[in-house]
Amino acid sequence: MDNKKQNSLLDQSGQTMVEYILIFAVIASVAVAVLNSNYFKNFFGDNGKFATIYKSEIEFSYTNSHQGRKVFEKPDYSSPSHPSYVGSSGTRFFGAAEPYPTP
Repeated sequence: MDNKKQNSLLDQSGQTMVEYILIFAVIASVAVAVLNSNYFKNFFGDNGKFATIYKSEIEFSYTNSHQGRKVFEKPDYSSPSHPSYVGSSGTRFFGAAEPYPTP
């Protein structure tokens, strides 16, 4: 009985399992090496190029109420109906439904 158990680990299914484990180990080690590299951290890290550009675009879109921008483009605030205040679906600002009670 024991010989049969030992032989089942040495057959084709056991070899396949060992190969999958080895492939997983190689892929995991390559992933760790890439994620810990300075190039990856400089590009995708907290202060990397991608994070810095993405943060500035999100801040610009939120502040100026329109997505994206061209280099050196500034929004036109001379119009009293700026889309950041009143748009087609109303204003993005909110307030109380009823006036505040006087003390």
